[in-house]
Amino acid sequence: MTTQLPLTIGALAPAFRLKAIGSGREFGPSLRAGAALLLVFHDQNTVPLVQAMQEAVRPHYGDAQQLLIASVVNMSSVPRFLRSAAESVMKGSYTKAAAAMPAGLDAADYVVILTDWDGMVSQHYGAAKVDKKPLLVLVDDAGIVRGVHQSTHLSQPALEMLASM
Repeated sequence: MTTQLPLTIGALAPAFRLKAIGSGREFGPSLRAGAALLLVFHDQNTVPLVQAMQEAVRPHYGDAQQLLIASVVNMSSVPRFLRSAAESVMKGSYTKAAAAMPAGLDAADYVVILTDWDGMVSQHYGAAKVDKKPLLVLVDDAGIVRGVHQSTHLSQPALEMLASM
C-alpha cells in the first residue's frame, strides 16, 4: 500500500544538505550531478527492510557514481544532551557496514547515513510513520523527483522506479 505524499513526480526535489555519518560528506539532490539519488527515509525499526532492498537493487545498479542510495534518519526526537551518544551508535553502524564492504569499494559511497537532526528534510519529503514503512524517493541526476513509494515492500518498487528512468 502506497501512502499519498506531498511530493510531485516530475517536480524539483526539495533542496537540502545533510552530513553523512562516518564519512562526513555533505549530500543533497543538487550535490550529486550525474548520479541518481535514492533516498530511503527509515528508522532503526525498519533497517532489515532497507537492507533487503539494497541487496536487491545493488546487483542491478552497482555503481555509486550512477546511483547513490542514502538513508535519511529523522533525529529530531533525540534530546540535545543525547545527540552525541546517538551519533556514536550510528558511527558504530557505519563502521560495521564499512568493514563488510567488498575490496575496492569506498564505503563512503555505499554506506550513506544522513542525520536529519531537526526533522525538516523528513518533513519536506513527507516522511511519516517510517518506523513501520520506509519511504523511497528517487531523484534523478537533474534533481527531479522520479518516484515515490512507501510500504513494507521496497525491493520490487525500487527496481521498477529505477527501470523507469
